[in-house]
Amino acid sequence: MRGLQLIKSKLFLLLAGTLVLSGCSTIDGFLGGGMNDPANVAASEQEEMAQQMPPEEMGPTQEQLDAEKDQALAEQGMRLMDAQNKLTFMQGEISTLNAELNAVRQEALEKQAMLEQQMAEPVAPAEGAVVPNDGPRASASNGGYGLHVASYELQESVSPGLRNIERRIPVLTNGRPIKIANATVRGRNFLRLIIGQFDRQSDAAAECQQALLLIDFCEVIAFEGEDY
Repeated sequence: MRGLQLIKSKLFLLLAGTLVLSGCSTIDGFLGGGMNDPANVAASEQEEMAQQMPPEEMGPTQEQLDAEKDQALAEQGMRLMDAQNKLTFMQGEISTLNAELNAVRQEALEKQAMLEQQMAEPVAPAEGAVVPNDGPRASASNGGYGLHVASYELQESVSPGLRNIERRIPVLTNGRPIKIANATVRGRNFLRLIIGQFDRQSDAAAECQQALLLIDFCEVIAFEGEDY
């Protein structure tokens, strides 16, 4: 009997210990702060979510921003300098072209002045050259083609200019009719000296090419104007 009581006592103590341990867990849940506390559960879930989320990217520091700003300013300065160099180069090219253009214009003006002087001044005939006479010239009606060999602004310049051409190329004017035609070019009036008369344009062009070997200007135009 004594042994049976001892066994019962041990079973009672074991059961009492189990109840105590179970009660502690229940009391902990009841009082809060345990693992089953809703606040602790939410905090754990938030911590797990925070651990699962990727880390936030850090923005550039002020030092990096200042460095990028300095780099952008430096690049802008280089672009401005390059543009200035190109502009300076283009201005130099324009100045050079203007100088060349002025030189060409001056040369053209000087050549024109020389031609006008040569056409106006009489030239002494060379020894043995054929001297044209000043008798009546052949006349012809308008039509066909002629050689435009000179232009004059003044009527009194026509006669010395024609004599100059006759001394240079006597065969060009010998026995051929000559006409004077009025022409307006860029608001200026001219008297055209035209030597004719050619029935075919090709014949006039061939004669004009020969004349250009000895005079400075010749073109084929219609043989029209007043008889000279």
